[in-house]
Amino acid sequence: MEPKYFAMKLMMYFFTLLLILFPGNVTIKAAPDDFLTQDDTVFVSEINIPPEFDGLGNDNCWQNIPWQVIDQVWIPWGTTMDTDDFSGKYKVAWSGKHNLLYFLLEITDDVESDAYEADGSTAAIYNFDMFEVFIDEDKSGGPHLNDVAENAFAYHIFTRFPNSGETTTTFICDDMGSDYRSHFPAFILRKEGNVATWEFSLIVYNDTYSAGNEEEARSSLTEDKIIGLSIAYNDDDEPEVDPALTQRDNFIGSVAVSETANNDHWMNADDFGTLKLVGGDIISVSSYLQEEDYTLSFYPNPVSGSFTVEFGNDYFGEVELRIFDTSGKEISRTIGLKAEQEYKAVYNAPPNEGLFIARIICGQDIFSRKISVMHR
Repeated sequence: MEPKYFAMKLMMYFFTLLLILFPGNVTIKAAPDDFLTQDDTVFVSEINIPPEFDGLGNDNCWQNIPWQVIDQVWIPWGTTMDTDDFSGKYKVAWSGKHNLLYFLLEITDDVESDAYEADGSTAAIYNFDMFEVFIDEDKSGGPHLNDVAENAFAYHIFTRFPNSGETTTTFICDDMGSDYRSHFPAFILRKEGNVATWEFSLIVYNDTYSAGNEEEARSSLTEDKIIGLSIAYNDDDEPEVDPALTQRDNFIGSVAVSETANNDHWMNADDFGTLKLVGGDIISVSSYLQEEDYTLSFYPNPVSGSFTVEFGNDYFGEVELRIFDTSGKEISRTIGLKAEQEYKAVYNAPPNEGLFIARIICGQDIFSRKISVMHR
């Protein structure tokens, strides 16, 4: 370990001891390599019903998904940012049925600037406010410059910010001069004050990708698949009239990187974050029910400690929750009462980690869902 990091760790241990001995009197500031970041592995739940792309982010599917933070200042490396200046977070889900990833991205920024031009011609786009999606289909790492291989993608996405209360679906997606808009089947940006919310879907391609073989190179999304992914944002707080004179003030990412790799994501996938696709959506519903006849949410999933069940339908009366392990053995049974159109209850997770089946029975309606228990 380098001397400066050893000293930082020693200081952390010292202050931790003080906190134990004198609680409430010590404030600990994390060293640069201890900043909070996105989950070490982001468990991405499968969803049955995709979101409606309106930039609101209030769909049932998003209620089950935890936020991941975008708070690592890559450039200038190791600094911190006031939340009044910038804060960012994202959610991600997947669908085997539609073979897509889905994203909800929320950025709060006190100053916004863009270099969007309809024909894609703009100067120094990387210095303006824009977000970037870095994805490595098999998390193999390594270089991904266009003249080497499409081992991974660095999507640079920018658009003209709409007025508050308005939306836009027009955007540019560029990487080394390539236009990748077709990789995003759905895209919308909504502005409300200084909050920008994006919803979009993304096709995942493997490392055989090249122009002309898109269909052959499309990856099949399946449970337990591991994907490399990071989200980043360019923040320009002092936009100039002349785009050639402006500069990026901060480059903020979702994962921690070393100082020597603070701007390597665009050409090397070694430091991308990790996604794991997991189940968790509805695995069976009463056969006569249509999707518009009910709403259903289980969250969080994976589960730790307790989870919430919310559903709405026309049934009123006794509600039974049964949890089974994968062998079919019943682990627990809980009875509740549904007296309104919407039902919400909190249940304890099984004491052991693993995969379970949660079954809600309300009258003739039966909803079954996989839940993954991972005690932290």
